[in-house]
Amino acid sequence: MKGKVGIIANPQSGKDIRRLTSKASVFDNEEKVNIIERILSVFNFFNIEEIYYMEDAYGIVKKAASRIKASNLKIIPIEMNYTFDEVDSTNASKIMQNIVDIILVLGGDGTNRAVVKGLNMEDPVPLAPISTGTNNVFPEMIEGTTVALAIISYLTSIEKGKNLRREKLLNIKFNNNSDIALIDFAISKEQFIGSKAIWNEKSIIAVFVTRAEVTSIGFSSLVAFKNPIHRDDPFGGYVILGEGEEVIFPIAPGKLAKTSIKEKGIIKENNPIKMFVERGTIVLDGERKIELFKDTEVEISLLLNGPKVLNFRKAIAEGIKNGIFSNKQS
Repeated sequence: MKGKVGIIANPQSGKDIRRLTSKASVFDNEEKVNIIERILSVFNFFNIEEIYYMEDAYGIVKKAASRIKASNLKIIPIEMNYTFDEVDSTNASKIMQNIVDIILVLGGDGTNRAVVKGLNMEDPVPLAPISTGTNNVFPEMIEGTTVALAIISYLTSIEKGKNLRREKLLNIKFNNNSDIALIDFAISKEQFIGSKAIWNEKSIIAVFVTRAEVTSIGFSSLVAFKNPIHRDDPFGGYVILGEGEEVIFPIAPGKLAKTSIKEKGIIKENNPIKMFVERGTIVLDGERKIELFKDTEVEISLLLNGPKVLNFRKAIAEGIKNGIFSNKQS
């Protein structure tokens, strides 16, 4: 079958300090190997043309590939300067952007954010994100076998675009720099990055989101409990914390937090919001990323044309309709 697939599997996803301060489930690296093994088994059955993958310190894809018996797969590691940290995901997606048809991502919101940073937003290669992180709003909790079948359906589709959705993202500008968040951007009074993950609700000043579902975990749920914002809504939202109505929300799996909201609102495309921030940290998709050591103006913008993501259910439904699962494809 014609088609090239990229795989980015983050061995560090789902291992931050929130695992110690909450009751989050754990996807250890061996389970990630098992997930990739199941996916590769499906790819092998359908004779996928080529698979490119990001290497990692644990060897997730390499170990999974070694377990596939009688494999017809051509599995190729990406050649780049590896640092075995977050920047690898960004560099790998930048390379894959030009050589694959779709990128399979194993990780949480943070991993997917790193992957998206490497894509060309004018015409980004689609993503198929599987949740193996802590707070997982962007990736979906779904069996890898199902995702592999959805990817097969996508690769055989004549009208590929109708099985994709365009996600929103937040663009943050500060001190002549910029960054992005896929789900939530927050400002924390904590002055140092430290362990990165945020679990202290009392340190948060404001939260901006692309979506806020009441079934989500993390700071986006704080917005949801005041003003739900769905994936397809053409706007995002925000809350400013301070004296006001008290809200209880799930800050992490099994851990509830209590805070007060002073102000809430929506954020629209082409209508950025500016805030002046004293010393503190910028939090992107649940992790402290940038330290601010002086009063700083931060500009937050919403972009509706963010990354493309495969709609697993629509893709499989089309594959069934087109009969690709009725007979083995080659």
